[in-house]
Amino acid sequence: MKLSQLRNVHFVGIAGAGVSGLARIALQAGARVSGSDLVSNPTTRALTEAGAAIHADHHRDHVPPECQLVVISAAIKKANPEYREAARQGIRIMKYAEALGELTRAHTNLCIAGTHGKTTTTAMLAQMMVEGGKEPGYLIGGEPASLPAASAAGSGVNFVIESCEYDRSFLRLHPGVIVLNNIELDHMDVYGDIEGVINGFVEFAKRLPRRGTLFYNADDPHCAEVAKRAACSTIGFGESCDAVWRLHNVDTSTGFAIADVTCRGMQVGRMELQVPGRVNTMNALGALAAANWAGIPVNRALKALQNFGGVKRRFEIVGSVGGVPLVDDYAHHPTAVKQLIETTRAAFINRRVVAVFQAHQYQRILGFFDGFVDALKPADRVLVARTYAAREEGIQPGVHEERLARTLRQDNVDAMSYGDFSGIIADLTAKTTPRDVILFIGAGDVNEIAFEMLKRRDVISSRLRAVRHEGVAA
Repeated sequence: MKLSQLRNVHFVGIAGAGVSGLARIALQAGARVSGSDLVSNPTTRALTEAGAAIHADHHRDHVPPECQLVVISAAIKKANPEYREAARQGIRIMKYAEALGELTRAHTNLCIAGTHGKTTTTAMLAQMMVEGGKEPGYLIGGEPASLPAASAAGSGVNFVIESCEYDRSFLRLHPGVIVLNNIELDHMDVYGDIEGVINGFVEFAKRLPRRGTLFYNADDPHCAEVAKRAACSTIGFGESCDAVWRLHNVDTSTGFAIADVTCRGMQVGRMELQVPGRVNTMNALGALAAANWAGIPVNRALKALQNFGGVKRRFEIVGSVGGVPLVDDYAHHPTAVKQLIETTRAAFINRRVVAVFQAHQYQRILGFFDGFVDALKPADRVLVARTYAAREEGIQPGVHEERLARTLRQDNVDAMSYGDFSGIIADLTAKTTPRDVILFIGAGDVNEIAFEMLKRRDVISSRLRAVRHEGVAA
C-alpha cells in the first residue's frame, strides 16, 4: 500500500512518538485520520488541530466503519477493544513498524540506526535534505527545533527514517541507505547479549540491496564487524584512518564543536555545530555522508548543519530559575549519560553539575548498574528518582534506586534517592546554589520535575538571591 492510496486510517496508541509521526504523514497524504490513546499531549492536540479525530479512551465504536487500515503501537494487545473490532470487521491491522515499512516501500529510504544518537542524526539529515531542496519525507522520534514537525510526507523520492532496533522493528523497513552510528548492549530482553545485538544489526544491514550503501562508524569495532558482514557497498566515517569521511582538528573548547572534514583524503569543508558536545560531530558526519550520497553538495549540507537547532529532550535547556539552567535530556544508557555530563562540563564551565537521574526500566538499572555508577560519578550531586518502570511488574520500587545512591556515596559522591518527585523538588528548592546547572536525565517523566521547578520559579529565585546576598556580605 502506497501513501497515495491511503483513504481512511485509524491509529491505536496515537500519542506515541512514532505512531503520531505516521499519523501526521497520513494526514499530509490526504487520508482521513482517527485515533485513540489514554494519554493527551501537545502532539495529539496538534494532530487534532490538523484534522485528526482523536479519542481519549479505547472503545470499539472509535473504529470508523469505512476504515481501510488500523495501525497499533507496540503496547496495544489483542484484547484491546479497537483491535478486536477491527479484526471482527476484517480490517487490515498492522503494528507501527510494519505500517511504516509498507507505506515507505516505494521510496528510497535513508535509515538511521544505532544504539545512540538516532534521533539527532535523523533530524540533522532531514534538515540537510530539506534545505538541499530534495523535499524528502521524514520521520523523527523527537521534536526537531529547526523543522516544522517531527514528520512529513514529502513529495520527493527520498524518505529519512529513524530506525529503531527494539523488538527488531527495523527489520520491517526497506532501506536503500543505512547510517550506523554505534552499537552497544541494550534491549537485553530482545537480544540477550552483545553478540545478539550485533547479529540484529547485521540482519538489518542485509536488508540493503546490493546497490545500497552502509555508512558505518569506523571508530566503533561492532559497527566495523557489521560492515564486514554486509553484502553491499560500505563506507566508513569517523576519526579513524580507515574512514572515508574523516574528522580532523576537532575543537570543543567553547562547548560547541568545530572540525575539519575530509573525504577520501581531500579537504571538503569545515563543520561548525550549534548543538553542544563532541558526540554530535559523529552524528553530523554520518548524516553529512548520507546527504552527499543523496546529491546534496557538501558546502550546502554543512551550512544546513550550522543552522541545526537540536531536538527536544536532547540537551534541551527548558528554562532557568534564578540564573540556574535546567537541562532536559533523554539519555537512558550509561554511555549516553556519561557523554551528557561531559558535554555539560564543556558547555557550562565552572558550574556545579547536579544530576537528577531516572532509570528507564528496571532491566537497565539492573543490567547496567556498574555502568550507571561510573557514568554518574563525575557529577557533583546526584538525585536518583523512582525508576520509570513502563510495562515491568514484580519489582520492589526504591530498592535498586537506593542501592545506586548508596554506591555513589561510597565513591564520595553527594547522592540521595527519593521515592517520589516531591522529595526531589524539595531538595532542589532547598539546596540549589547560584553556580549550579541541573540535568534531568532519563527517557521517562523526570522532566516533570523541571517543569514544576519553573512553576515555583519565584520562590526558588528569591532564595537564590538571598544566597548570593549572603555570599557578598560574607
